[in-house]
Amino acid sequence: MRSVTVVTAGIALAVTLAAQSQLGRISFPTSGPPQAQAQFIRGVTLLHNFEYDDAIVAFRQAERLAPGFAMAHWGEALSYSQPLWYNEDVARGREALSRLGPNAAARSAKAPTPKEKGWLEAVERLFGDGDRTARQRAYADRMAQLARDSPDDDEVQTFYALALLGTIPPGERRPDVSLKAGGIAAAVFRKNPQHPGAAHYMLHAYDDGEHNAQALQAARTYAKIAPASSHALHMPSHVFLPLGMWDEAVASDEASWNASVAWVKRTGRTQDQRDFHSLSWLHYEYLQQGRFAKARELEAVVRGAIEQSAGASAPASAGAHHVESEIGRGYGPMSLRNELASMRARDVVESRDFQRLKGQANFDNIDELFAIGLASITLGDLGRTRASIEQLENAGRTVPDRDAAEVAHLMARELDGVLQFATGDRQRGLGELKRAADLEAARARPIARPYPVKPANELYGELLLASGDAQGAMRQFSASLSRTPRRWASLYGLASAAASAGNMAEASKAAKEFLAIWRLADAARTELADMRQLAAVR
Repeated sequence: MRSVTVVTAGIALAVTLAAQSQLGRISFPTSGPPQAQAQFIRGVTLLHNFEYDDAIVAFRQAERLAPGFAMAHWGEALSYSQPLWYNEDVARGREALSRLGPNAAARSAKAPTPKEKGWLEAVERLFGDGDRTARQRAYADRMAQLARDSPDDDEVQTFYALALLGTIPPGERRPDVSLKAGGIAAAVFRKNPQHPGAAHYMLHAYDDGEHNAQALQAARTYAKIAPASSHALHMPSHVFLPLGMWDEAVASDEASWNASVAWVKRTGRTQDQRDFHSLSWLHYEYLQQGRFAKARELEAVVRGAIEQSAGASAPASAGAHHVESEIGRGYGPMSLRNELASMRARDVVESRDFQRLKGQANFDNIDELFAIGLASITLGDLGRTRASIEQLENAGRTVPDRDAAEVAHLMARELDGVLQFATGDRQRGLGELKRAADLEAARARPIARPYPVKPANELYGELLLASGDAQGAMRQFSASLSRTPRRWASLYGLASAAASAGNMAEASKAAKEFLAIWRLADAARTELADMRQLAAVR
């Protein structure tokens, strides 16, 4: 009997190690039997990578293999809370716990060790009474107790770090909380550089526009830790993009998107469960590399998904099957339309191909409204620009999302400045752009893609250069690059302004950096010839 047990344990260990090799490596001993423990470990590593649907499958398998395995129910319940996505399914979380026992006392009785009882008590608080904010706070407080009692337990520490991040309200930045969480995760990462949760939560903790560089090592490691996770492959771009590391960001999001496509195909998921988040980031990264044709290929993918979603009610072909997400993962038609509108707006703003919006009056969000207004100036439809300004101002007064309302007002100032400048009142136009730049400077640095879609410093610099103030333009382009590093338009502007100011050393330096970023750019772009000429100046 003992030899059979040893063999079974060996097989379970092999399964565990094989699973971890693609998802990271952790140590999380429990009272569960070997076969169930292997699935439990797989579930936890998936949970650390935010692969919630697959984590639920693994935890349920552990439950089937070992009925009454308390920690498997803990894991399944926790999978229904996605704190950094501000999403939860309280009913399903409670149901997962109820299958272990009818009440908290009965469930606790099935946890054989004090630590397992502590884990269960924490998740009981997460799915207990009260609103989301109160439950997240209660959960974090219980995790803090566990963390104090088990300072050397990597799993306790990493889940505590995540619990802290989960207490930050949507749309707020709380550096006191996020930096504490980042420090906890970083300590685990130093001990175990293969820990997926440690690397992952560092990336989220330092993802505030100010501290991203502190997670650079984690960014370079995380995708290698968990190459089977689409989300893990995407997360490094949360460091690479804000630092202007375009090649690395593109590699990250290409891998993430491709992994999500493969996952949908492998698991029979619906097409709307592909990772359009990483696709939209990849779109912006292609734009920064001057690869406008590649970016438009991605817009076509989103358009296709919208069309497919619109026809989803049609009868499925014989033998077709689709697996729905347990956690509600998926992009509906409205969210896809909104994403496409922002992608199209960024494309038009970056490529300056304003003809793409000729005659377009409808818009799906304020990004697209701004792009229409800006394009209309070049296209000579000033009435449409004035209407766009009015609509943006109205959004600034009425949109309930405070951040979006603030950006709408800022973009209205940008449009008004360009309009006044274009119609002859250059002084007023520059004044409006200065106001926009001041408003932008008062905002926190962007976490990822700039918002508004055209940075105010960059636009102000372009108008200053057009007015003959090369020195002033250089200051604005430098300010833009400080806020959003290595944006191509700001580098192009800086090189051009420096050349106009007679500072050829600075012009050549900026031009060379521009050309390094645009090494894969569309060959016909005139900006390439301009920058090659300046880069050659000695």
